Amino acid sequence: MRTMLLSLRADVYQKVLSGEKIYEHRKVFPDEMIKAYIYVSKPIKSICGIMFLSNKTPLPDWKEKYKDDNEAVKRIEAYLPQYKFGMEINRFENTNAIPLEILRQDLSKFIVPQMYYFIDNSELLNYLEKNLIPDGTVITHTYDKISSEMICKS
Repeated sequence: MRTMLLSLRADVYQKVLSGEKIYEHRKVFPDEMIKAYIYVSKPIKSICGIMFLSNKTPLPDWKEKYKDDNEAVKRIEAYLPQYKFGMEINRFENTNAIPLEILRQDLSKFIVPQMYYFIDNSELLNYLEKNLIPDGTVITHTYDKISSEMICKS
């Protein structure tokens, strides 16, 4: 399992936190399981969660699988110009927030991710393991029964 710092917009973070968002869509994503520390952009500007992702699926595979559902195909086609893959959000753990100002103060080399970057065996990972504290909010998803309505939802 690789470890990364993944950037989310604040509205997307809220959908993850509510359990509404069950897939993370990206143009580029690794093929392996991922543990992603979540950096939430403006107005939050903090690292405030940990997400576990797996099962990278190319969007054209979903388009073929759900070809008989016109609404699903429309949603997938709307996503394709921006995204190429979906990954299952297996688990999300909300944590205390570490604001950008503190990250920059404590870690002189901290860089806000534009998309994501790997942090395996890094000073940042050591810092997060010591300073991020789960707040007890855990969202889990199982993918036993996937329907076309669950695919490429905004």
